[in-house]
Amino acid sequence: MSDGARLGARLWLPGSGGTAPVPAVLEYIPYRKDDYTAMRDATTIAWFADRGYACVRVDMRGSGSSDGVMMDEYSEQEIGDGVEVINWIAEQKWCDGNVGMIGISWGGITGLQLAQRAPKPLKTVIALGASEFRYYDDGGYYMGCLVGQTIGWSAIMFGYNTRPPDPALVGDRWRGLWLERLEKAPHFLEHWLIHQHEDEYWLRDTVGVNYDAIRVPVYAVSGHADCWPNTVSRLLENLSVPRRGLQGPWCHRYPHLGIPGPTVSFLDDAARWFDHWLKAARSTIMDESAYQVYIQDSVRPQPFYDKRPGRWVGEPAWPSPNVQCRTYFFGANGLLGSPTQNTVLKISSPQTVGIASGEYMPWFAFGPADELPGDQQTDDAGSLIFDTPELTEAVEILGNPKAMMTLSSNQSEALVAVRLCDVWADGASTLISRGLLNLCQRSGKREPQALVPGQQYTVEIPLNHVGYKVPPGHRIRLAISTSYWPMAWPSPRQAVISVYTGSSKVSLPVRSPHAEDGELTCFESAAKTQPLAITTLRGFEQKRSVTVDPDTGTQVYAIAADNGKIRFEHSQLEMGSITRQRYCINADDPLSARAEYEWEWEYGRGREWDVKTLTRTVMTCDRRHFFVTTESVAWERGVEMFSKTCNRRYLRKFF
Repeated sequence: MSDGARLGARLWLPGSGGTAPVPAVLEYIPYRKDDYTAMRDATTIAWFADRGYACVRVDMRGSGSSDGVMMDEYSEQEIGDGVEVINWIAEQKWCDGNVGMIGISWGGITGLQLAQRAPKPLKTVIALGASEFRYYDDGGYYMGCLVGQTIGWSAIMFGYNTRPPDPALVGDRWRGLWLERLEKAPHFLEHWLIHQHEDEYWLRDTVGVNYDAIRVPVYAVSGHADCWPNTVSRLLENLSVPRRGLQGPWCHRYPHLGIPGPTVSFLDDAARWFDHWLKAARSTIMDESAYQVYIQDSVRPQPFYDKRPGRWVGEPAWPSPNVQCRTYFFGANGLLGSPTQNTVLKISSPQTVGIASGEYMPWFAFGPADELPGDQQTDDAGSLIFDTPELTEAVEILGNPKAMMTLSSNQSEALVAVRLCDVWADGASTLISRGLLNLCQRSGKREPQALVPGQQYTVEIPLNHVGYKVPPGHRIRLAISTSYWPMAWPSPRQAVISVYTGSSKVSLPVRSPHAEDGELTCFESAAKTQPLAITTLRGFEQKRSVTVDPDTGTQVYAIAADNGKIRFEHSQLEMGSITRQRYCINADDPLSARAEYEWEWEYGRGREWDVKTLTRTVMTCDRRHFFVTTESVAWERGVEMFSKTCNRRYLRKFF
């Protein structure tokens, strides 16, 4: 870098690595190319070398074998480094000066941010599982609500950022770099609780603030089970450059590794995209449907699916001319086709509603687990529900449902969770989509305002983008609750919400059946890739439990995962980890909310090197404050060589 820092990179060259320059494909993320993402990189990034690309995986500053300390997400340092990385790649003798970026999650977000900075060699971006609104649906504030499980993401990064670099790569400097990270690496939750509203901290490098700054073609990809399913449709609607969208049933994973399936031959498709924009190998790719999306069939609710039944459809653009709004109106007896006389219905949910929400970010990082939403009947029981009559014909939903409600609250602060469900004849309830609203943000997220108890407000609550077909004989349910733990941190006082049915409704984006579904890409099977050689030293095992203390009534949702331990045969590096999560709350006390997260990491190489780290994060609250305790401990050869504990409190600002 221009300041003398060095970033670690792994490079794959096509063929024998000859002298003929070729375009480059870059993924730029903070997740350690030499261990944590090494297996995925070998079957994803490296794959493009066989298609004639120089493939580059770079660890961001402060991660893996790169110098420095990671001080925040999406910092000016990070984006500036990214521009330098792209320019450096373009100047190498093996590169012809054309660079494309690909990345999922952080890598997808950074790809879009770098496209806004417009370094000359960057010609296109493939962004997967990304968000272009940092405050609305990034890791900190999901739909504007503070996420109880968000402490998990910040705690994950706290654990990631305190791991040591590999001595085999950085030499004797490794211990000094490690101690610097242990001492200086911040907990990202600190930044988020200092900036509780959508201020300049969140708007900095938020892609959605300035779509027009992106002047290169974008291929956007996500999944219905992802934490950020709205980005593909928003980019298709708002970008003015050549663009393409793909949305399957997957969670937070690459489509060729997608869970739930079906997987698709995404790498072949991505190579076609890169060939078109980096090699000028003009093809029919831009003649195919602009938005290719998987319509999920109705399924029984369960927290893990290996595969979701359904079908692919193609839309010529988004918004699509094939999707029309269908409105159902709230009534005392359910969702109706026309408005009825006004009725006031009240709801004050137990704080335990939300236990069937599933993970904030399903990704099955270490193996199959119960991370998806389960049967919603448990949460429905603590919610105000509105059902349609049994459907006489299928309803195919594609887009963002919206709930528009007139309501009042008996408290100055409150939240509303809205879920759209597919209800079976026997009562089983499958989640279709959901939305959250911190009612203090009813007029915007920059300057929240307290509610006036008893005053009526009309609010709109968008639900997540989804493709789902509800069959005849089922009912569509809208469920409304005043709590959604641990997906949303509870408001300080238990609120009673009054819903005025006469002016409340839900709008569903219904896709009309038509003879042709556009020109679809042939997604027959996943591309075959060469896996990295590893030896499993300890297998993956996860246990989940929900218990209720009979004396206090406190519900404890616990997840304990031994993520296993492996040895990479090419480097002989050993890596293992263990995580523990606990989310505690009492049904009638929002101030009892408590979230805990631990992550242990161990690294070694025979007798040469043996290190371990443990990070803990605990968050609690009272009516006026959030309380956060963080701890970081490190051992070398079984001897503790670092320990640090911090206790902080943050004023609650309309949360």
